[in-house]
Amino acid sequence: MQLIGEYPVALDEKGRMRLPTALLRQLGDKPEGEGAGYEFVVNRGFEKCLTLYPKPVWDAITAKLSRLNRFNDRNRAFIRSFYLGAYPLTTDSADRILLQKPLMDYAGIGKEAVLVAMDDRIEIWSPNAHSEVAAMDSNAFADLANDVMGGGEDGVGELLMGE
Repeated sequence: MQLIGEYPVALDEKGRMRLPTALLRQLGDKPEGEGAGYEFVVNRGFEKCLTLYPKPVWDAITAKLSRLNRFNDRNRAFIRSFYLGAYPLTTDSADRILLQKPLMDYAGIGKEAVLVAMDDRIEIWSPNAHSEVAAMDSNAFADLANDVMGGGEDGVGELLMGE
């Protein structure tokens, strides 16, 4: 699954937002059957956003988590934090999902949000927090790209060159 795009969305007074058609198309065909909708799990993300996982992606991640040693305190702390605030969601007939109030409060989301599709998941940002993250200086982005992709012993760039 390779999701891409940024989508500003509105939320109603109940915390429901309609997922954009262009984003849903990337997920594939809508499940069939009466009342069937796209299934997701949402939880707290990093940097004060929410992360919306398509259910198959969530299932793959939690399968990895289930193999962690829960007698290790760091593993337990990570597992607990990862699951904290997680809720299953299914789109309704209007392709809307309902965000839980505690999650909206965590991410500072009110009547508007920005969906950022990244790889196999979707981040949900408040417009203000999204603006801050998106305002990265081009030189800082170039430095970050060099650190992450530029090669070296741990760099991906070196791996890509060898293919």
